[in-house]
Amino acid sequence: MLILEIAAQGVKGVATAGGRLTFRPGYNVVGVEGPALLRLVEALLWPSERDAEAIPRSAPGPGGGQVRAGVTIVGDDQATYRLVRDFSAGCQLQRFDQEKRAFSLVAQDLPAVAARLQSAVGVPARGRFLALLALAAAELPSRSAPAGLSGVAPAPPPRRALSADQARKRLADLGVELERARRAEKLQYQLDGLQSRLFKLEEALREGGKVREAIEAADAALREQARVSAVAERLGDLEAKLAAQAKAAARRDDALARTAAERERLEAVERGGEPRPFWIEPVFGAGVAAGVLLFAAGVAGALQNSGLRYLALLDIPAFGVSAWVALRRVGQLEERSRGGRRRQVLDERERKVQEQYDRETADVRAALADLSLGSVQELKDALGRYAEARASRARADRQLADWEERAETKDALKDKIRTETDLREVEAALAAEAGAYVRDPRSVEAEIARLEQEAAAPAEETPAPAPRPAPAVEPLRALLERAGAEIGRSAASVARTVQSRAAQLLVALSVQRLAGLQVDDRGNLLAQVGGRTAPARELPPADQDLCFLALRLALLEQAMADGKGVAVVDDAFGGLPEGVRRVAGRVLKHLARAGQLLHATRDPAFRESADHSC
Repeated sequence: MLILEIAAQGVKGVATAGGRLTFRPGYNVVGVEGPALLRLVEALLWPSERDAEAIPRSAPGPGGGQVRAGVTIVGDDQATYRLVRDFSAGCQLQRFDQEKRAFSLVAQDLPAVAARLQSAVGVPARGRFLALLALAAAELPSRSAPAGLSGVAPAPPPRRALSADQARKRLADLGVELERARRAEKLQYQLDGLQSRLFKLEEALREGGKVREAIEAADAALREQARVSAVAERLGDLEAKLAAQAKAAARRDDALARTAAERERLEAVERGGEPRPFWIEPVFGAGVAAGVLLFAAGVAGALQNSGLRYLALLDIPAFGVSAWVALRRVGQLEERSRGGRRRQVLDERERKVQEQYDRETADVRAALADLSLGSVQELKDALGRYAEARASRARADRQLADWEERAETKDALKDKIRTETDLREVEAALAAEAGAYVRDPRSVEAEIARLEQEAAAPAEETPAPAPRPAPAVEPLRALLERAGAEIGRSAASVARTVQSRAAQLLVALSVQRLAGLQVDDRGNLLAQVGGRTAPARELPPADQDLCFLALRLALLEQAMADGKGVAVVDDAFGGLPEGVRRVAGRVLKHLARAGQLLHATRDPAFRESADHSC
C-alpha cells in the first residue's frame, strides 16, 4: 500500500481549503502539524462515526465549516483507490477502472469501506499501525504522567460548588477568555486563508522559479567553462582565426612538399655515385676516333684532289659528340658540388616556412595548450559547448524578462507582497492574542453554561470519586507490550529481537553518551551510562525519550521490512540538537526504503534527507 495524495478542506493544521499533499515512495517530509495529520490518516484509513469529533476544524464559528478529506491509495492489488469523505455527510470508496478510465464506486458504508480497505487495499489493523507504524511526540516518556509509587493515581479532590461572588468573578473571567478565544480563532481562520492564497500565488509564480533555475543552471555551466571563456575572449573571431590557420597549414604543406621533392632529387643524384671520367666513355672515344678518321680521309682526298676531301667536314659533329660527353661530365661534377649548398638552402626554407606557420597559428595553438586539447576539432566542440551555454543563458534572460513583463505576473507579484505583509500582520496579531494557551471557544462556552446551570440550581455534595488505578507499566515497558501484543510475542522477546538495532540507534541519537541498551532475564531494559548499567526507567526524562525513540525506530524498521507499508511520524525529534536531528533524518530515510514514511515536521534539518517534501 502506498499513499499518493491526501486532500483536506477545513481541517486545522493539515491543509487549507482545497489544499493537497502529494507523496511518493520513500521518505516524505510534510510541513503540517503531526497530531492533526495522524488523526486525519486514522480517520481516512480506519473510518468510524466518531471521527468528526476528533478532527480539528479550521473554520470559525461554533458550527464550524464543512470538513472534508480524501486520500488516493495504490493498494496491494496494484489498483488505485480513492476515498472521499465528508465528515458530516458520509464517505465513498472508489476504484479506478482501467477499461473505462474512470473511478467507480466500491462502497459508501463506513463498515464496508473499512473492511474493503483492509482486505483489498492492504491497510493494516489500526492497533498494529499505532503500535508499530506510528510515532507521536505525545508518546515520549517525558510527556507521559508518571505513575504513583503505590501504583494508584491520587484521586482528584471533590469539586466544591463556587459561591455567588466566585461564580460571578469566574463567569467574568470566562467571558474575557471567550472573547479572546473567538478572536484567536478568527485570526487563525484568516491565517489559514492567507496561507492558502500565498500557496496559490506561489504556484502561479512557479514558472518564474523554473526560469530562474534555468539561469542558475546556465551560470553553473558557464562557471565550469571559465577556461573556455577566457580562450574564446582571447581568440576573438574564431571563424577568422580557424580560416587563417587552415590557409597557413595549406601553405606550409605545399612548401614542405616542394622542398621534399627537391630534396629527393638531390638524394637521387647522390645515390648515383661519382660520374665516370669522360675519356673512358665509349661515346667520347668513338666520337674522337670518328673525327680523326674523317679528318684523315678529308686530308687524303684533298691531296688527291678528289671528292673525299669533303669528309673532313664530318669531323666537326664527331668531335662535337665527344665535346658534349665531356661537358656533361663537367655539369655533373658542378651539380654534385652544388648539392651541399642546395641542401642548406632547403633546410633554411623549411625553417622559415615552419616559423611563418607558427606565427600565423600561435593563437590557435595556445588555445589548444590552455585547454589540453589535441586537435582543432576538439577546440571547435569545446567552443561550441561554451557558445551553447551562453545562448542558454541569453534565452533564460529573455524568458525571465518576458515573464516579468506579463501583466498577470506583475499582478501576482504585487498580490504576493500584499499577502505576505498581511500574513505577517495576522501572525503577529495571533501571537499577541494567543501567546499563551488559548482554549477552544466551544470548551469555554461549555464551562460558562455549566457555571450558569450550577448558579441556577442548588449545589449538591459531589461524592469523592473512587481512586482509579494508575498505569502500572512505565512507557518503555508499555511500548514493548503493545508491540508484542500485535506481533504475538512477549515484551521480553520483542525487546531481545530489536536490542541490537536499538542499541545502535541509541548510541547515534545520544552522540555516544548512552553506550548501549540491554535486556535482562525479566525483560527489563538496561542502559549503559558513563560505564555503568542502569535501568532505563530510572534515567532522566530526556534520556528515557532517547531510549524510547531508539526502540520505536527499531520496531518501525522491523515492521516496514516485512513488506511495503505506510508509517506516520510527527515532530518527535524537535527537542534534539540539530546534528542529532540530521542523523535522525538519515535514519528515517533508511527506514523508508522498503515502503513509505510520512514525517510531519517543518524542521529544515529533515528536508535535506527527504526523498520528497511538500
